[in-house]
Amino acid sequence: MKVTRSISTTIETEQFELGDVISFTLTTGEEVKAKAVLETPEGMLFMTVDCLKDKRKMMVGESSLISYANSDLRKKLNSEILSIFPEEIKRRMVGMRMGNTNEFDMLRIPTEREILGENIYDDEPESVRQFYGMENRRERIALGTVGVTKYWLANRFDEIGFYFVVIDTDGNADFRNCLGFFGVRPVFLLA
Repeated sequence: MKVTRSISTTIETEQFELGDVISFTLTTGEEVKAKAVLETPEGMLFMTVDCLKDKRKMMVGESSLISYANSDLRKKLNSEILSIFPEEIKRRMVGMRMGNTNEFDMLRIPTEREILGENIYDDEPESVRQFYGMENRRERIALGTVGVTKYWLANRFDEIGFYFVVIDTDGNADFRNCLGFFGVRPVFLLA
C-alpha cells in the first residue's frame, strides 16, 4: 500500500512559493484563501481558492461591443471589491498590465489558458501559461456560497462579446450570457 502524506504548517515569511496558500479576512468579514499560482519577475500571482461570496454580472446593461477591458466586472474588481481587501494585502499588491495597454489592474479574473492550459473558445498568446495546479480538474472547480459554482473568465466567446467563457461546475469551459450572475475568483500580484 502506498501512502501519500502532506504536512500542513503555518509559517511567518515574506517569501512565497508556488502552491502557498494565504488566508485573510475581507473588511466585510468574509474569510478568503488564495493560492500562489504563478511566479513572475514582479512577484507571486495569487488566485482565490474559491469564489467570493457575491456573484456578479460581467455587464450590468447591454452594450454594442463588450470586452473584459470595458466590462462592469473589471470596474467593480478595481473599485468596490478592491476596497474590501485588507490593508496588509493591498500594501503588497502590484498592478498587473491589462493586455497590451498602459493600464494596470490591482485585481482581475483569470483567462481561459491560465485555467485550462489551452484555448477552446477564445485566442490568447502562447506566452500565457496555465496556473500552477490547474491541470488538476479539482483545482479548477470552485465553491460559492451554496456549493460548487460557475465562475467568470476574461475571455469572450463570440465576436461581439455578448457571451463570455465560464468554468462550469465540472471544471471545464462553457460560455454564458454576460448579463448572468456567476462567481468571481480574483487574481492579484503580491511583491
